[in-house]
Amino acid sequence: MATILVTGANRGLGLEFTKQYAADGWEVIAATRNPGQATELGKLAGKNVILNTLDVTSDESVQDLADALDGRPIDLLLHNSGVYPREGQKIGELDYEGWRDAMETNLFGVFRLTEALLDNVAASQRKQIAAISTGMASFRSVQSGTVPAGWTSYQYRTSKTALNMGLSVLAKELAPRGISVVMIDPGWVKTDMGGPNAQLTTEQSIAGIRKVLSGSPMEMTGKFLGYDGAVRPW
Repeated sequence: MATILVTGANRGLGLEFTKQYAADGWEVIAATRNPGQATELGKLAGKNVILNTLDVTSDESVQDLADALDGRPIDLLLHNSGVYPREGQKIGELDYEGWRDAMETNLFGVFRLTEALLDNVAASQRKQIAAISTGMASFRSVQSGTVPAGWTSYQYRTSKTALNMGLSVLAKELAPRGISVVMIDPGWVKTDMGGPNAQLTTEQSIAGIRKVLSGSPMEMTGKFLGYDGAVRPW
């Protein structure tokens, strides 16, 4: 039975990943900062869903999780945790503390956890690492049109663009070990982050992503793919 570890599993995309993979028979390690407060996630616990405490911004928390897993193989390490700072999005009003928080979670947190669990991934059958990115990380998306008011999103965009670059390099480094690394754009989804006017439901987005990730891991390594399987522009 394959095992997936999902970060940020308490809501939105992470919760839907947990539901769908568990329903498909995967062993799901659902990680969140406060499992005791994750009411809906808690209803899934048991059987093939295990809840674990994880703060990706904390070295100690990441190491505690790695120790608890004790070398357990992880077929798919799915980096879903992310923050979207909404304050200080204009020149002259930039919130640098929020910017640091975005980089700490969206970039450093992914690499912190990947380093800690790399041997777990290497010990699995699929050997796959995937991270939720965004179309907003694309240079071309900015260059090809105007940026609407309120969508400057400096903190979020730059943290995810940096993530894409970092994971592209990581894909090259890990290829000789047969470990796949892929970046996924989930589309504009109706979540707390995406808002009610988004185009996709969580069910639609995650079903698409799961279909993409079910392909040959090494054939997609280093790519920036959408939930629909299309290559996203840089």
